Amino acid sequence: MREILWVTFLLSAASYLAACLLFLAQARRRGKAPANGRFAPGLLILGAALHLAYVLLYSVVDRRCPVYSLHSALGIVSIVGVAGYTVLSRGRRLEALGGFVAASAAAFLMLARAIGPSSPTPNVRWLMALHITSNLLGGGLLLVAGCASAFYLLNEKRLKSRRVLGHGAKLPPLEALDTVVHRLLWIGVPLLTVGMLTGRLVIHQAAVITTGERFRALLSGASWLLLLAVLVLRQVASWRGRRSAYATLSGAIGIFVVIALYVVRALLGEGL
Repeated sequence: MREILWVTFLLSAASYLAACLLFLAQARRRGKAPANGRFAPGLLILGAALHLAYVLLYSVVDRRCPVYSLHSALGIVSIVGVAGYTVLSRGRRLEALGGFVAASAAAFLMLARAIGPSSPTPNVRWLMALHITSNLLGGGLLLVAGCASAFYLLNEKRLKSRRVLGHGAKLPPLEALDTVVHRLLWIGVPLLTVGMLTGRLVIHQAAVITTGERFRALLSGASWLLLLAVLVLRQVASWRGRRSAYATLSGAIGIFVVIALYVVRALLGEGL
């Protein structure tokens, strides 16, 4: 079983990296999409499918529910991000963003290998499962939204400076990026809202709350409020453009920092 686990890990990592290279190569081409333009998305989907198989096999070998393991949680975030990109990128030239998503998924996959097996023992398992699952789903989508916002700001800066895009990688169109961010926010923010509400209940039932847990809860709450405000303003006041992108990117960075803090804590041997 462990040999199969290693094979799925290596094949998933290779698929992600190959997809990343193909996406970046396509992003440097101008004009119409190349005839082999489906290879990169196909490899990205293959990598995600193998990644899912790896997560499931790891859970069987480790005898732990995936949502209670940070090792598997990083994989779920990656798979959700890839799925969100794959669905929303159809019909849009988002090769540069695809390369970044593929590279991030590969990084999360490899980083998870460095984390030792660990899982919490919640008092109310269904509540903890709902809390973690909604955060993983929402977090994965919102991280992609943050990446798209970063590309929006970079592309806008290049357009304002009147730089010839043919001299570098061809970045996605601003309108396509804005549409992707808006749809990801519509899906990700409600999921993160469920995670925040259930998180309050989980904290309330916890016997001991450490300073690190309080800080992570505060940072995740601030990120959620910022992203919620962005979604409301985009819907009510048609808030678009640079300020919306900066706010979305800031909220996504907050979520990323929370995940990074969990990873650092796990690498130090303190578990999830």
